[in-house]
Amino acid sequence: MKNKHHITRRSFGTGLAGLAGVATFAGVNAVSNMALAGNELQILAPSLMVPIEVTSTLKSQGLNSDKWMCSVSGEFAKKFKLGTQIRVRRNGSEYAVYTVGDVREDDPANLIRMGKIARERLGTSDSFEGRLMPTLALKPMTDDEAETYGEFVERVYDTKEHQGLVILAPHGGGIEFNTDLQARWVADALPDADLSTWCCSGWHNNGSDYTRWHVTSTKIHPASFPGLASIAERGFAYAVSFHGQKADGVLIGGGGPIELKETLRDEIKAVVGNHPVTIAEPGDHNSGMSAENVVNWMTAGGSGGIQLEQSPEIRDGYWIDVAEAVAKVYESLI
Repeated sequence: MKNKHHITRRSFGTGLAGLAGVATFAGVNAVSNMALAGNELQILAPSLMVPIEVTSTLKSQGLNSDKWMCSVSGEFAKKFKLGTQIRVRRNGSEYAVYTVGDVREDDPANLIRMGKIARERLGTSDSFEGRLMPTLALKPMTDDEAETYGEFVERVYDTKEHQGLVILAPHGGGIEFNTDLQARWVADALPDADLSTWCCSGWHNNGSDYTRWHVTSTKIHPASFPGLASIAERGFAYAVSFHGQKADGVLIGGGGPIELKETLRDEIKAVVGNHPVTIAEPGDHNSGMSAENVVNWMTAGGSGGIQLEQSPEIRDGYWIDVAEAVAKVYESLI
């Protein structure tokens, strides 16, 4: 039985996606040798910008030491619900994504609260006036354009009949480099397979891409990602998510079966030289086994995902090799 939060993330109701439908645009990836890129769709929620005042959290909220979370007023919570992601902008060059971690019913309507370290992600430790935007991706653009302007793109490759495999890259672009290219490579290698992809790519042209755009996999909410929302209730048989880690080698996690992890381990180990390839244990950092991890709740049973954490060395020198190994394993399953 799925827990309530799990159900909320998959069957999310109206949320932000209900603000006013979505617009679909053709998305052309900057990597010209990948045929799949021209078939991806960039799905955008209507964009709006709301004036806000950003100030300190209260000690009672428990958010003072959390740089990724904020709280909203009861009025804002009617649209920007608990657990969803929002974009907060201090000025033209300082903006970042935050997860709504608390609702203060009695706060003034336009008030957003953040801890000091959360505000420092926007270049200040002080309170400030800014803008709130409910969408992460603002307009259709190529990867080259998004990198130039320090922006974020979300793309989906899908048909409604697909239920076999979904390939995820929540942190592509400069966030965890080459992970989005890996997802596209697998899909391109299996052109006739029953599979879909969901790729997000983000950049920061004068700071940390990770600091601006990263949302941990257990916090990703489909109400904030219209592309993900379009496939969130599909119930795929299998799911694979490509990620980056600091530690050397490849860590294979997720809630999927141990036999599948062992097969992936053997195929990947054969192509990455002397770099370690290990299977995560429950409780390990980056184990990916939580039911709230997007790679798990996207599967029909809620626990069938595989999360691949890869070091910078792997994502730099072996990213195609790993993608090829993944494609080889799943080719026989879908």
